[in-house]
Amino acid sequence: MKISQILAAALLLAAPLTVAAQHSHKPGTAAHGHKAAGETHAHKSPHGGTVRTAGKYHLELVQQAGEVHVYLLDANEKTMPLDRSTGTAMLLSTAGKTTSVKLTPTGDYFVAAVPAGTTLRTAIVSLKANGSSLSARFEKLDAAAKASKATAAAYTCPMNCEGSASDKPGSCPKCGMALVKKS
Repeated sequence: MKISQILAAALLLAAPLTVAAQHSHKPGTAAHGHKAAGETHAHKSPHGGTVRTAGKYHLELVQQAGEVHVYLLDANEKTMPLDRSTGTAMLLSTAGKTTSVKLTPTGDYFVAAVPAGTTLRTAIVSLKANGSSLSARFEKLDAAAKASKATAAAYTCPMNCEGSASDKPGSCPKCGMALVKKS
């Protein structure tokens, strides 16, 4: 076999890896391409979070106070049941600390506790669902959290500690002082 034939065979084998995955969201609509699994999704998320492609499914990550919720969505972005599904999330904080947490099925979504005082920058979610291994990377979560807290937060630390904004009374996760209502 000539070197040119070996090179051609290698390129043919690699071609499917470089082509964008195509799928359609609704019957009768044109398919659109995704550059890679976990790509930011251009559609509105059903639960107000961030949607990423994960194989033939979608994953949606929603940040809540002290936890993250992960929804498994079908091709039409409808929530799927979590029967016999398991998962983990690798969480990277803005301080550079990495934590691995188990995702626990709760109703129609998974939930994982975020360590107290942690501001998430990135989450890598891995699920085993319906005989498939799925994963998605959610980045720039700190920017999304700041944007949502800025509009929803009614309470804050009197010392203006980072990450203290909350929609309900409580204590600051950094300094422990009682949160005060914004005027």
